[in-house]
Amino acid sequence: MPEPIATPLELTHAQVDDASHGHAPLIRVTLPQTRTPVWLAARYDVVKAALGDSRFVRDPAKVAEVQGGGVGAELLDGAGLPPEYRQYLEILVMVDGPEHTRLRTHVMRAFAPRRIAALRPRIERIAGALTDELAAKGSEFDLLSAFAYPLMTNVICEIIGVEEADRPKVGDWIRDYESGEPDRFLPGIDQLAAYIDGLLDRRAAEPAEDLASDLLRSSGEAEEGQRLTRQEMIALVFLLINTGIAPPAFFTTDAVLALLDHPQQLARLRAEPGLLPRAVQELLRYVSAVRVGATLYATEDVELGGVLVRRGEGVTSGLLAANRDPGTFGDPGRLDLTREAARGGGHIAYGHGAHRCIGAALANLQTEVILEELLLRREGLTLAIERGDLQRIGFAGDGTYPIGLPVRF
Repeated sequence: MPEPIATPLELTHAQVDDASHGHAPLIRVTLPQTRTPVWLAARYDVVKAALGDSRFVRDPAKVAEVQGGGVGAELLDGAGLPPEYRQYLEILVMVDGPEHTRLRTHVMRAFAPRRIAALRPRIERIAGALTDELAAKGSEFDLLSAFAYPLMTNVICEIIGVEEADRPKVGDWIRDYESGEPDRFLPGIDQLAAYIDGLLDRRAAEPAEDLASDLLRSSGEAEEGQRLTRQEMIALVFLLINTGIAPPAFFTTDAVLALLDHPQQLARLRAEPGLLPRAVQELLRYVSAVRVGATLYATEDVELGGVLVRRGEGVTSGLLAANRDPGTFGDPGRLDLTREAARGGGHIAYGHGAHRCIGAALANLQTEVILEELLLRREGLTLAIERGDLQRIGFAGDGTYPIGLPVRF
């Protein structure tokens, strides 16, 4: 679990610049709050190559040379998360090969593009109702806590099958889980896991068109060895709820801030609303919802970007740095909503390869709806505090994210 801390934990600008500007395809670093050095890949071509190479795995247990569970275990140890709780973070994310395929197959149907597209009217209603309510109050509000979190909670709960009356407490449990405070995050995990178990019982008795029912149905129809255990179902739903709320909520906040920081680009978008889909992709490149990817471990000696990575050594992907690589993107530090990605050279904010984000279609749709609702349908959104007074929080092994974004209409 990411641990909130008081100071920024992003890799130094010098490290990122050295890697992404071609001075070094890989550089040796020790990530904040870890002990084991890893290779940092921040150049676009090197990051993409590592993410797509099956000789690199996420599960350190598959490589005898990796001791103590690797960098991920060091981060979780530092956060005070007991081993028995780690299944809720590691399922799907920290597995590879056939096991990863088995787990991913059971959740794919709920995130199929056609099924996600059918959610647009519902997402538009949720976003519209939230915005109308906030605008009617006529005072400042926090875009993260008052808009982004409630919207993301409602949408992912809709997909999972969480009853509408239960969604506020699900959101509260996730906030407890993310707090980094042991007296909050452990009870938050326990309560949400127990709720999911009960939800699966209810869907077993009364199936519906939601992910909880999909898991029960697909597992029941699967061949022996491909089925899910009840605990795997609970952990998968937990993971999807967690990743469906916090990362897109943070991204939404940073994306809106980026547009407020670039009034000419925002004016261009308002003048040409047809740019919206392209604008979403440019914001993903410019902001990157996840700044640093999971560490990969070499299962054999591998030459990566001209550097020999020895068996057992870790490679960490700097996704934000790769998306700002001048070798791939012209003038990468400039937000350009008209930017066209070269074939095969688009952003990798969703990762790449077998672990590419399963919720990419949902994230694209949500961002389109949110920007249209907040910034196109209305034109009065502004910061409610001085730009320099905005605060960010660091998450160990990842980067910094906004604590909040005070705005007003």
